[in-house]
Amino acid sequence: MVNILVLFVMTLLFVACDDSSVDTSAENDILSSSYEGESSSSLDTLEYVTPPKLSGKEYNPDFNAIISNLAPPLYNDGKWVMGRFETKRVGTKENGLPIYDRYYVFFVSKDDMATWEQTDTLRCNRSDNITSAFTWKGRFYYLFHTDEDTTFFFSSEDGSHWDSLPVVGLPEEFKKDAVLQKADFHVTNNKVFVTSSNPCYVTSDLETWHEMKLRNGGSACGNNVAWGEPGYRMSGASGVIMYSDDGTTWDSTSTSGTLNGYQIAFGNGVYVRGTYSGRDALQWSRDGLEWNPTRLENGNASSIFYEGVIFDGGIFLAYGGGMMAGSTSYLLVSENGQDWVQQDKVAYRDILRVVYGNGQYVASIYGENYYAVFQKEP
Repeated sequence: MVNILVLFVMTLLFVACDDSSVDTSAENDILSSSYEGESSSSLDTLEYVTPPKLSGKEYNPDFNAIISNLAPPLYNDGKWVMGRFETKRVGTKENGLPIYDRYYVFFVSKDDMATWEQTDTLRCNRSDNITSAFTWKGRFYYLFHTDEDTTFFFSSEDGSHWDSLPVVGLPEEFKKDAVLQKADFHVTNNKVFVTSSNPCYVTSDLETWHEMKLRNGGSACGNNVAWGEPGYRMSGASGVIMYSDDGTTWDSTSTSGTLNGYQIAFGNGVYVRGTYSGRDALQWSRDGLEWNPTRLENGNASSIFYEGVIFDGGIFLAYGGGMMAGSTSYLLVSENGQDWVQQDKVAYRDILRVVYGNGQYVASIYGENYYAVFQKEP
């Protein structure tokens, strides 16, 4: 795959996020390139397909519009949406220094990323303004945060028309930069959870938030929440698993063999969690309380943690790295959560998240201005 990372270091003016429009009429199309991966007979194998690449102003030598970051992709009801952070030179100061505008540009694709339509623009101060992204009740949501006065959901039902919605119901101290940069807003069983930053909260309407608490006192907070037939499960530090029937009141139990629990997922009747625990870094459980080691084919002994675990499209995906892996992320797949196959042709630096839609898995890569796209082989 062609690495099209564009890195620039510059001094930029601080501008708060708002709904001001910026002229982005120049080439802003998103193109795709093809790569045919080798076929495999394994049902657990993903085929590398088409990473949508960006073309246009980011390659202009006058640096008129520089792409430095991609927003997490989202999928819902036959539509993909994405955003990208751009820096545009708009003038020159009296002392000769350049003046820049910085903004997110949003796109929607209604034909599986073959073509994209630019839909909206938000002027922003930095590329990490988007702290979380999720789909919920038929809408796309990006959480934008600059400071306590400019925190809002940028939301759309169709990917073409976007609205800025205030964040209500959460305490003001929660909207500090140090908190929201760590917080993870995600959807499980039609509820929105915000975890990874203590205290954690849950809501059914984005207006009334309930703090997640342990039944015997104290805060219930960990990484993401998964919901399955036995109930809600959440991984915490030091091998702790928290469990709940309603997502608000939690109990906890300790499990052996792990230092820290990362993400957790449920599918095909089992839970899977990623941990920091050597060869047992991936574990599975039928009830989310008693955990078992998995079997790994084509495994790399240096891969000792898997920060991301999802179940979608009928399979589990896990991604992470190891002490000997440097900044490389490995991608593993499984149908039953017990037997895993490492994708030996799939190693990227720092996979941030994977989103599934209409047969394709789209991976965001830290620091890169492209997505990696995979699909199950028939």
